[in-house]
Amino acid sequence: MKFRTLAERAPVVVWMTDTANNCTYISQYWKEFTGRNPATDLGFGWIEALHPEDRERAARELIEAGRTRRPYLVEFRVRRADGEYAWFHDVGVAYVAADGSYAGYIGTCVDISEQKGQAWGGQRARHSLLLGQEAERKRLARELHDDISQKLVLTGLAIREIQRQIAPESEGLKERLRSVRDQIEAISSDVHRLSRNLHPATVVQLGVVAALNRLCEAFSERAHIQVEFISGPMSEQIISEDLSLALFRITQEALANVAKHSGSHSARVSLSEADGSVHLAIADRGTGFDVAGPHAGIGLTNIRERAWLIGADLRIQSTPSEGTRIDLSVPLAPARNSE
Repeated sequence: MKFRTLAERAPVVVWMTDTANNCTYISQYWKEFTGRNPATDLGFGWIEALHPEDRERAARELIEAGRTRRPYLVEFRVRRADGEYAWFHDVGVAYVAADGSYAGYIGTCVDISEQKGQAWGGQRARHSLLLGQEAERKRLARELHDDISQKLVLTGLAIREIQRQIAPESEGLKERLRSVRDQIEAISSDVHRLSRNLHPATVVQLGVVAALNRLCEAFSERAHIQVEFISGPMSEQIISEDLSLALFRITQEALANVAKHSGSHSARVSLSEADGSVHLAIADRGTGFDVAGPHAGIGLTNIRERAWLIGADLRIQSTPSEGTRIDLSVPLAPARNSE
């Protein structure tokens, strides 16, 4: 009784579920905010108040939390009484009955629309920063390829011509020039690779599938880690250049983490399209790590940042000694791509 009294007075939505994940209680604030009757939104009726794009994810996360007994933590949009949508931060925890048995979940929904508005300003700033970084990468890549790389090639050709003109008896000088020419060719190869890494032209020229395939092949050769790339049927014409580049950078970052931290001798990258979304997965069987730990690293931070900026649903699962898996799903709504 005291709990109900407190819940009905709180300026947040308080809710409870049973062991089958059905909502059994919603506080009165739900009616004040949405204009809906809490009694009719029991069970899974509350899903109807959510934005259509958020319903499946919210329900899926609740069911998964009930299965694992882990905290339920999700953000979604709720239709207000005036018809507009507001952002809610929903968090719940499992609770037990008097006999100690699992009884369901109890949680609260808090309106975070104002914070989201502030975060959006920061998100736009970070997006502009990333766009600026990519533009600078493209400029440097062009400079390396069109200027420095070409000059190195010409220098190598000039040395080769000098070698032809040296007298046969000057074999020692020829050998020294051959060594210099080999070094120049190695530097030229390094500059060419650096140019490709700075701005993967294949993303624009050949599409994201070809770009990821080449990335995996080059990574396997360089890092001596066998990477299997799998791609399903893709409608690449509706995947924007920004999205393609983001998928490439996320894969690039994830594979770098595999090489630096996992100790794995193999990895798998898969790209597919289903249900109006593009799905990217990167997995290894390395040492794993604590995803929630304080030392997740800047690599994962960059991955999360890029995933957020393209509106992706990102999941990172890792178990010590069993490996790591990164799953990313991005809706391919035409409005979002054109925007």
